[in-house]
Amino acid sequence: GYQNYADDVVEAFTQRACDNGIDIFRVFDALNDFRNFQTAVKIIKKNKKHFQGTICYSLTEQRMGGDIYNIDYYVKKAKQLEEMGADSVCVKDMAGLIAPYDAYELVKALKAAVKVPVHLHTHFTSGMGDLSLFKAIEAGVDIIDTCVGPYAYRTSHPGVEPLVISLLGTNRDTGMDIKLLNKIGKEMEKDIPKYEQFADNTKFSIIDTDVIIHQTPGGMLSNLVNQLRQMDALDKLEDVFAEIPKVRKELGQIPLVTPTSQIVGIQAVNNALFDTKDGEYARITEQVKDLCYGLYGKTPMPIDPDVQAKALKGYQRGTTPITCRAADVIEPEMEQAREATKDLAKDIGDVLTYAIYPQTGMRFLRWKYGLEEPPREVRPK
Repeated sequence: GYQNYADDVVEAFTQRACDNGIDIFRVFDALNDFRNFQTAVKIIKKNKKHFQGTICYSLTEQRMGGDIYNIDYYVKKAKQLEEMGADSVCVKDMAGLIAPYDAYELVKALKAAVKVPVHLHTHFTSGMGDLSLFKAIEAGVDIIDTCVGPYAYRTSHPGVEPLVISLLGTNRDTGMDIKLLNKIGKEMEKDIPKYEQFADNTKFSIIDTDVIIHQTPGGMLSNLVNQLRQMDALDKLEDVFAEIPKVRKELGQIPLVTPTSQIVGIQAVNNALFDTKDGEYARITEQVKDLCYGLYGKTPMPIDPDVQAKALKGYQRGTTPITCRAADVIEPEMEQAREATKDLAKDIGDVLTYAIYPQTGMRFLRWKYGLEEPPREVRPK
């Protein structure tokens, strides 16, 4: 989902996930405000499952450092997660921004600071992914995320096979059989034609060095392009790119990960397209208003007071931002969800589908139980 949910929804969803067989929960918050997942952690621990505390990796410079996203920031966050009871700590680099030597220094510092295993998750988007994983391995990282060859690289993860061969016979030998991995890759290759329609074939290159410059994750970039295309304003893309770092800074230098990447992206589009005589932020999205009020949590840096005041003018919850945990001001939602789905829902899973996605969830439930015909393009074959 794209907002904070009431505690009763989070508790019910996490319990359902435990019941359905999830053993490892990678729990992250877009603002690295760990108060936002206290409720989920309580249920994970109650069920004796693995709680992987996650730090969203972000930058304000082209390399790690500066006043916010430096070694001290990440070490402090990792210690907080360990104190919360994390069974492992993951650095989640959603846009493939971490440079090899930064990965080395960060993993070294985290291994010295916490006792639990350290996990690095990065993407290949910028072309640095496998280099960064290799340096993290040299620094003593415990776990890395990779992908089987046919589905690796581009905006996915680095391929597992080259790393297995590179580490063969070393003290970090994976023990994986390259022949079996090769067999798996060939088998999975057979399914690719089903998904070719979703491939981005607009460029020949499998890397996107633009991400190092504007730090826009792949999903955010495709959403921006689609949005501008629908508005017949694709020629404004460079203007939007110029707005993104400005909006991000004014909204408290928030990491660009779901949902904050979309919040910043859509507001940047509005600023680029609808700047009026009143200046920027002539059209402020509801999500930016919620962020300025505090419903997404505490931003790494204070939000620009002028932008905040403009966003909260006439805001339904009031003009004074909250400093408490966001969920403390969100009313319970499960009872309303049960009432709304009482004639449809067969189990708690159906109720949660609606609770998390009220509009699309209700439509899906009507398809699921034959009350509506789904559009042709979403019908199962």
